[in-house]
Amino acid sequence: MKAWAIYSRLVLTTVCWAAVFHVAKFTVAAASPAAVVAWRFMLAAAILVPVVWYRERLPWQALRRNALPLLAMSAIGIFGFNIATFYGLRSTSATNAAMIMALNPAMTAVLAALVGRERVSRHQIAGLVLGIAGVMVVVSHGSWQAIATLSFSGGDLLMLLASFCWACYPVIPKRFISGMSPMQITASTIAGGAFLMALFALRAAPDFMDAPSGPVVAGIAFMGVFGTVLAYIWWNQGVKALGAPAVAGFINLVPMLTAGFGLMLGQPVSWAQACGAILVVTGVLYPSLAPALRLRWAAPAKSWSRG
Repeated sequence: MKAWAIYSRLVLTTVCWAAVFHVAKFTVAAASPAAVVAWRFMLAAAILVPVVWYRERLPWQALRRNALPLLAMSAIGIFGFNIATFYGLRSTSATNAAMIMALNPAMTAVLAALVGRERVSRHQIAGLVLGIAGVMVVVSHGSWQAIATLSFSGGDLLMLLASFCWACYPVIPKRFISGMSPMQITASTIAGGAFLMALFALRAAPDFMDAPSGPVVAGIAFMGVFGTVLAYIWWNQGVKALGAPAVAGFINLVPMLTAGFGLMLGQPVSWAQACGAILVVTGVLYPSLAPALRLRWAAPAKSWSRG
């Protein structure tokens, strides 16, 4: 696949996920989060598994060989991420949730270093510190007292957990899964996640077997088709082509797009969210821009010393 196609699909993925934050916020106000998440991924699995079976088949030997890492991806990156996100959205805003998710690239880089033995530079460490500072500003709503007493909203803390779960998702296949295509990995993990969510919803969601309203059905359909099937396929294709740390940077488009959608819906952006976003984006851009700027500043100095 050509580079422009990979990058275009990654950008479209972030657009879908930014919209999902607002759609999810609406659906969990009308139905239980466990039921919404379960139906979303059951729909996605019902679409994706037959498509992958028709196009590539499912490699049963590879599935058995990679069973444990696939189960970990399903349990952490699908079940854990979505349960934490949807329950978190009950008590935090869509914009706040997306801002906190912007910490994900730094988390992914650290996990890739620990699991994949990839080197973390001092610029990446500095970027991580800036990102953490930005998230702290967002989750504390700009209150030093909240930081000092560690009194954050439950929704924001759940979103921090969701960000960690999503950081685990692209790191696992790079190191532990072999002999499977991105679509096969995506279909397997989504099917596994849907099974876990259905079991959880049967116990935790009294409305799981009730017929949802028309708007909730429309929201689940959008999240299942665009926010799950297409988005997860495109994301895993990007991970395979570019690597987990590089692809993780695209997640930082999500908070900006989410805030933009929020403004279109009449939702204001607070000063704490704006300042936190600046710190998080600076933390993401710094590791890649700092070395280039250092070389650019060094070049005039060398030519001046020669003169």
